[in-house]
Amino acid sequence: MINIAGVMNTAIPILIFILILGLVVFVHELGHFLMARRAGIFVEEFALGMGPKLVTFRGKKKSSSAIEGEEDVTLYTLRALPLGGFCKMRGMEENIPDDPEAFNNKSVFDRILVIIGGAAMNFLLAVILFFILTFLVGYWTPVVSGVQEGRPAEQAGLQVGDRITHINGSRVSLWDNFLFMLETSGGNPIDVRVNRDGERINLVMTPVLDSDGVFRIGMNPTSRFGMLDEIPEWLVDYERVTILGSLGTSLDMISFHIRTPFRMLARFVTRQPLPEGAEVVSIVGIGAQVTEVYQVVIQRGIMPTVLTMLNLAAIISAAIGTMNLLPIPALDGARLVFLAIEGIRRKPVSPEREGTVHMVGFIILLALIAVLVLRDIVRLI
Repeated sequence: MINIAGVMNTAIPILIFILILGLVVFVHELGHFLMARRAGIFVEEFALGMGPKLVTFRGKKKSSSAIEGEEDVTLYTLRALPLGGFCKMRGMEENIPDDPEAFNNKSVFDRILVIIGGAAMNFLLAVILFFILTFLVGYWTPVVSGVQEGRPAEQAGLQVGDRITHINGSRVSLWDNFLFMLETSGGNPIDVRVNRDGERINLVMTPVLDSDGVFRIGMNPTSRFGMLDEIPEWLVDYERVTILGSLGTSLDMISFHIRTPFRMLARFVTRQPLPEGAEVVSIVGIGAQVTEVYQVVIQRGIMPTVLTMLNLAAIISAAIGTMNLLPIPALDGARLVFLAIEGIRRKPVSPEREGTVHMVGFIILLALIAVLVLRDIVRLI
């Protein structure tokens, strides 16, 4: 007998993940599309999904320099596989001389804006989602609201009201950033700078590994309550979030999520400690994580589940934007490298040579993705 509840408990988070991925990819490709339109580049097709076409809509705006045998309007398509998407621009993969609507005939600056448009829209989406979340449910700040007796924080002299501003010389503006620094400390002493009534004070403390496998120093952060939060009757001294506070925090959050992959890579290369569970996962692994989180948070109700999924969407959007800017062949970052070379040399790299680099990189990238997918499937089984 089929367990309907069990099937739904697995199918719903998978559907949510597909919707999140579809939104993130759509926004990314929309960034390319809008920048291409701004530069006067003809977009041949704007596609959501990969594989065979399911639905096709013809745009109204016609090309001013139509090519015989090709469409003279943009095609908007929905494809069978709900993974990925693309914005196909005239003259991006081939050299089309004397065509004012071809990508290859635009200035280096215009082409750079087209390439970074995708990542920029991903970052904008993440900021909007982070802003909504922090405004509705609040956030934690690295301001000390309590110090636990006998723990490293108390032993080092940390006091209630201290604002932690730096750890090991790195600025700390988010509670998430503070936790990341603790997790990557490896139990080694850390230099903590605090602001105490306008005075800078430097402290040294050694995080301890608790029974749950997390490094802590024994302090409590301060909460900024969101508009949906109910304030306990016994709590007299508290602060609500403000629009400016939420905006500033959301900008700090996107900055944190952009920098973290590079910091993790640097730690990996220099053989420094990495946070527990830090690893590269495939789309299957991300889907499994979304499913696991959903199955836990759904027990708390619909609203906490919606808010948690929005948070995951923001993190995934920031991650995809960051990944696309890496200088890896076949990704946007590699195209930016070639454009930078062209700008310095005042001469474009041979299209054949650039195409070969992207093709080889794409094959290697597909092989890596296949390995990661296979590994994650084996783990799930």
